[in-house]
Amino acid sequence: MRNTLVSIALLTAMVTAAHGQQACSTESELAGDKSPGVLKVLASLRGTVEMAAIGRCSGVLATFVGRSSSSRALVLSAGHCVNRGTVQISSGNASLAVLADGDVLHRTSYQRPLTLDTGSSEAPRTCLEADEVVYATMTDGDILLLRLTETYDQIERRTGVKPFVISQESAFAPGLPVRMPSSRWQNDRACHVDRTIDRLKEHGWMWGPVFRLRVEDTCGLPHGASGSPIIRKDTEEVIGVAGTASDGDKAACALNNPCEVNPDGGTSAATRGQPYGHFVHAFYTCLDSARDLDLTTPGCRLPKPKM
Repeated sequence: MRNTLVSIALLTAMVTAAHGQQACSTESELAGDKSPGVLKVLASLRGTVEMAAIGRCSGVLATFVGRSSSSRALVLSAGHCVNRGTVQISSGNASLAVLADGDVLHRTSYQRPLTLDTGSSEAPRTCLEADEVVYATMTDGDILLLRLTETYDQIERRTGVKPFVISQESAFAPGLPVRMPSSRWQNDRACHVDRTIDRLKEHGWMWGPVFRLRVEDTCGLPHGASGSPIIRKDTEEVIGVAGTASDGDKAACALNNPCEVNPDGGTSAATRGQPYGHFVHAFYTCLDSARDLDLTTPGCRLPKPKM
């Protein structure tokens, strides 16, 4: 995972070693700057989340269609950003725990500080607190859903920020304009959907379906952009999360070098820099009447924890 493993492992170790505990940072070079260009950037980042204490990933404040604003708020990101699991990815003396293929976390206690971008020039960033992994997996897809200690209403009253809506759509037309804001990098990349890929393989994981973004857009997935929301420009709904891209420096299907699996079982190496996104519509098959995630819901299509 180009934007995931080794660099995140190093950053996670550095944060922990330097502070002894994980902390939220609200520092912003954009604070107080009211120039048109900066105001545009701040507006594009409104509602995005940086998970610096977890490992410098990105995410977004998100909700489901029909979920009450008085419900506990949720943050959507990529599954490998949870920094838990049985797979250890190492670089030097630093390592990152990653979920193995087949592993699922559900309703797991998880106290972590997060940083929310508010879109305000006066106070561009504020702290949030996660207290539970609602769902995390790297099986079929690379997705993470965290629960916060505050409700959507409480966050809006405090910051003015409303959540993005997670899309229910399962297919997107080639050429669909999307954007990919990263709280970690404080920028917003313009992209287009290329097409759906049935199966994508990387290291020990097999994902699919996923959607491929146009590599010629150079929207890219630098380290730290993992978990960024992929937002369709016409509706502003979140259609997916940024998952991986190819470094193009190792064999096809190796770590940070995903490959597309052909119908005959053969593989095709991803083009260098090629980014991929993970669908998020399957969450809707597992929601109860309160729009909370319940994996026992009839027809739930998300992978379940091992017994």
